[in-house]
Amino acid sequence: MAARSRTRRPISAAIVVVVLSVTPPLAAPSGDCVSIGTPKPTLSYTYRYRDSVGGSSEFTDRWEEFTKTGSRLLTTKTSPRGPGVLTSTTQHRVVDDVLILDSSTQTGTDAGNRVDNSTSFRPGVVADPAYRACPGRTWPIPAVVATSQSAQGQFSAATPEGTLAIKAIRESVTVPAGRFDTVHYTRTGGQSVDEYWKSIDHGVTVKRTHTLPGGIVVTTILQTIE
Repeated sequence: MAARSRTRRPISAAIVVVVLSVTPPLAAPSGDCVSIGTPKPTLSYTYRYRDSVGGSSEFTDRWEEFTKTGSRLLTTKTSPRGPGVLTSTTQHRVVDDVLILDSSTQTGTDAGNRVDNSTSFRPGVVADPAYRACPGRTWPIPAVVATSQSAQGQFSAATPEGTLAIKAIRESVTVPAGRFDTVHYTRTGGQSVDEYWKSIDHGVTVKRTHTLPGGIVVTTILQTIE
């Protein structure tokens, strides 16, 4: 169960990157569901990022806090462009087994550059499954207004419409960090498609593929848990 402004453009709410006043999701099928754990603050999760045009980097996530109302994540990055240390915080809600993301902030450094960004979503953007997942569930992702603030100024834009869908539960995935039982789900928006495999035990993504317009594919895979 499943995250990560400088120019004026439509904002994709992949986080990374969940709406209350929207068309109701399809009813959950009766039968098998799983409870999804939350990230453990005592552990560090190291990932390797690669894209289909030759880019690569590594980063380590430590979830300092993750609750039903917000989160705090410390990310340490290494890449050919230089190191970085970022703190990301969110304010969110859990509604009908999904996270409703209301706002996010990111501060720190990235490749030697200072980062101080914030984004608010109105009325809230559909993010990821949270705490419980049932096979076959889908949710519409309506467009919302995202307002971003950074050193370059402030602007607002609409996020793309899409669909959040759970493809399978307890799907076994093996990555360098080990074998995990996962919730497999997809998140579409505009011309991009994200596919996630989230650890049922740890509540973190162990594998993600992100397909961008033009066919570029970005893959992020969990390397170690320490």
